[in-house]
Amino acid sequence: MIRHRILEQLAAALHKAAPNLNNLAVDESVLSGFKLERPRNPEHGDYAVNVSFLARHTKMAPPKIAEVISACLEGVRPEDISVIGGYLNFKITEAMLAEALAAIIHVEKTGLNDSQADKRILLEYVSANPTGPLHIGHGRWAALGDAIVRILRHNGAFVTAEFYINDAGVQMGNITTSVYWRAVELLKAKGALPKSVEVPDVLPYPGEYVADVSALYLSDESREQRFIAAHANHADALADEALQAELKAFSKTVLLEAQQALLGNLRVHFENWISEKEYLYDRDVIGGTLERLSAQGYTYEAEDALWFKSTEFGDEKDRVLRKSDGSFTYLTPDIAYHDDKFNRAERYNCILNIWGADHHGYIPRMRGAIEALGHDPNQFEVLLGQLVNLIVDGERTRMGKRRKMLTLQDVVDEVGVDATRFWMVSKSADSALDFDVDLAASASSENPVFYVQYAHARCCSILRNAVEPAPNVDTGEMTAPFVQADALKSFEAGLTPHALALLFDSLTEPRDQAVLKALVLLLDGFEDTVRDAARLRAPHFITQYLQDVSSQFHSFYGVCRILTPEPALTQARLMLIRAIQKTLAQGLDLLGVSAPEKM
Repeated sequence: MIRHRILEQLAAALHKAAPNLNNLAVDESVLSGFKLERPRNPEHGDYAVNVSFLARHTKMAPPKIAEVISACLEGVRPEDISVIGGYLNFKITEAMLAEALAAIIHVEKTGLNDSQADKRILLEYVSANPTGPLHIGHGRWAALGDAIVRILRHNGAFVTAEFYINDAGVQMGNITTSVYWRAVELLKAKGALPKSVEVPDVLPYPGEYVADVSALYLSDESREQRFIAAHANHADALADEALQAELKAFSKTVLLEAQQALLGNLRVHFENWISEKEYLYDRDVIGGTLERLSAQGYTYEAEDALWFKSTEFGDEKDRVLRKSDGSFTYLTPDIAYHDDKFNRAERYNCILNIWGADHHGYIPRMRGAIEALGHDPNQFEVLLGQLVNLIVDGERTRMGKRRKMLTLQDVVDEVGVDATRFWMVSKSADSALDFDVDLAASASSENPVFYVQYAHARCCSILRNAVEPAPNVDTGEMTAPFVQADALKSFEAGLTPHALALLFDSLTEPRDQAVLKALVLLLDGFEDTVRDAARLRAPHFITQYLQDVSSQFHSFYGVCRILTPEPALTQARLMLIRAIQKTLAQGLDLLGVSAPEKM
């Protein structure tokens, strides 16, 4: 990459210039101070680096420092470097642009690097209760988490994606109760239960989907008969433990499978599905974790409850782990779950979670528990996902499992998987997102995912049209292709920077040259964008990048004819189109969005 090449030249120059910079000691802490930026005034060059940070090390004025380093730069023509104040300004040559473009053509996957190769990451996200359909917030976390997994892997990290099934809490009892009473309503309606049976006016989960679960349960005749028999034998049939367990297990299975099917349709993949009940309670992982906390002196008994000394780790108050009735608080199994994450054979060195914004205060007490258990709290990381405001017909729509709602499935059905995923990661996770359903479903340049996909499809169309015969609009006869397919394939396979000279030489207008340079520099910077997206867990860097590339491509397409009567010139220009197409396709893939060849 051009940026990396400049930084390497600066590092070499600094080492060479050190004696003339008051014997500057050049180490990584000094070299990391070099930050490339784009000058606001194009006349100052294409990249600039501020060397003022070296003044405190050298006790010299920044302009003098810049002059000394400039004199030691190798591989840079004097006319391509200038000193303005404390800045070194670099002009990128056409030869450097051609090298960058040729490199993009030859690389198998654009942006691929090993910047995260030392990371072993366990990423847990979505982790919804199996008590109902996924809502739009789950959709944001699903798209965000899966995109982060893809991006991290593209940067060389080892990543495991995990879904934590919350199937051991109070909400499982609530969904069981709701399914039961909806089943009673259905049986009353068909005369299988007395009309006198009273159904509560308010159920924990009143959504219509609960009636669907109940109907599916009763669709099996043997289950229906067991239900009726239990109701006949008990004033409150839910007191029948066998029936209650069967209803709970059935409801969990049906609702979890629906969630899994939707996530699969969204191209969201999890290596692990961890059941809280089976993994933590049935294996008594919680008991072992509490014993270790107690052995370290971080628990105490008070008011018939077991407490965690979370104040020793910066929490505002100590937290209850086991209540006076013997049941655990929400915090306790979560501590055990994170303890288990650190103890796994994979030896993860980053435990990454995506939680809802309402968990902000939960982070310090969890970090404290991790430290108390002897793990490195710096390896615990949380991304807080802010809410999604769904805009339908220009108005915000409220959602929730406890009322009639617009679910994630409804949104996917309306706008499609690609638009759902792209929009969900189009802003930073810590910012609220306005999801405009009508715009997301539109074939409009105002719709970002359509805009990017259309740019990719246009590139594909140009590449197809270049090698296919086309009818003459006047005579109807088929004309020869602009270039032969075999010749273009051979040209691409053996592409050298020198072979791209025509691409740059053919543009004589300064404005056209500037558009081409901006486009190639943008393509060359894809790896940096991918690195930053991984480091900062920020897929929205890529959505914005793809929109920028698409915009620059459309600008270039407007000023430069790609398919010309000159095969050599056409081949050179097609290499730029190929580089754009490859980069757009790779960027979309990192977001889990398709790259259509036709639209």
